Amino acid sequence: MKELKRLKIKFVASNMAMVTLVIGLAFLAIGQITRLRMEQHSEQALAHMGTENMQDFFSPGRESLLPYFVLITNRDDDIIRVEGQYRLEPEDEFLRFLAAESLSSADDRGFLEQYQLQYARRPFENGYMITYVDTSVGESYIASMWKVLGIIGAAVWAALFFVSCFLSRWAVAPVDQSIRREKQFVADASHELKTPLTVIMANAQLLSDAEASASGDEKRWLSNICQEAAEMKKLVEEMLTLARNEAAGILRFHEICSLSDIVTESALSFEAVFYQANKELDSQVEENIRLKGDEKQLRQLLRIFLDNAEKYSPDDSCTQVTLRRISPRKALLTVSNPGEAIPEARQKAIFDRFYRSDLSRSDRNGYGLGLAIAKSITENHRGKIRAESSGGLNHFSVELRVLPAA
Repeated sequence: MKELKRLKIKFVASNMAMVTLVIGLAFLAIGQITRLRMEQHSEQALAHMGTENMQDFFSPGRESLLPYFVLITNRDDDIIRVEGQYRLEPEDEFLRFLAAESLSSADDRGFLEQYQLQYARRPFENGYMITYVDTSVGESYIASMWKVLGIIGAAVWAALFFVSCFLSRWAVAPVDQSIRREKQFVADASHELKTPLTVIMANAQLLSDAEASASGDEKRWLSNICQEAAEMKKLVEEMLTLARNEAAGILRFHEICSLSDIVTESALSFEAVFYQANKELDSQVEENIRLKGDEKQLRQLLRIFLDNAEKYSPDDSCTQVTLRRISPRKALLTVSNPGEAIPEARQKAIFDRFYRSDLSRSDRNGYGLGLAIAKSITENHRGKIRAESSGGLNHFSVELRVLPAA
């Protein structure tokens, strides 16, 4: 049932939105904390250079180890010694370039972005001690960490998605049972009401035909009984049809029907009805359109549309029925009739049960179930139904999946 499907989708969507928010915030917090720790460690490394605790800070036994090296210069800014974790020679041109960059800066601390080196400069003996910390390792670690977190997050999200889908069935199970019991009740009640109504109608008809009940009042009363019983029977039958269609849901049909023949025959059978009402019915049906479906339901769908068009179209008007293929696997059935335009705000509501589009139609036959039945038949055939008003015409359209042309 569509209600349960929508409820499951909302359940899973709300769960996954919360999961996505929690995972995103958690991983963002982890990433920011890790970056702050790396920056703090880099600052601490620079601060310990040239101090008594320098060897302890950069010992291999520490939790985090940042590569570093130290350049010691003389009063002429020449490199006289290199220390640290890299095997570098004082004569290296690259080191001379780094020293020149660091010594020419007005600040004692800085960052050489192109080399991802953070440095700190301090006076030492007759020259300077320049400490360089390689931040590329930290950046590489952070990039790898984000990649790992992304993989873990995606795996956790996917796992929780499947868990949410499973739990959604469990969560809506009581609602499912309640809806099924309600629909079963409507179906059972409709079925049980049909029999006494049929008996009432039969007995009333017998009484109306009897010679003993020939007086005017008795005959009128019996006529009223028959008329009201017929209306009640029609209502019960429509409720029963709607309940059965909704309880069945979307079905898998194996019977191949000729939709072209169904539309043509239905239009022909209604031509006399339109003629008696001083109205016209015209049809344009593309041939060889077939589909897998229930022929009885499809004929009922046409009857509902054509009956609706005959009721609500003015005298001397023409109702148009068209069936055409709009793609290799889809066909569009449209019934267009003149009449009072259906407001756009109500074009979806008219397919609800017991809906009346205006009070002026209250004297018409019917209880507002016809279009609801048409909608249920369309949904059973995996189709789409809609109503539109344009150019003084009301259009009722059904888009159905059909078989490819032979």
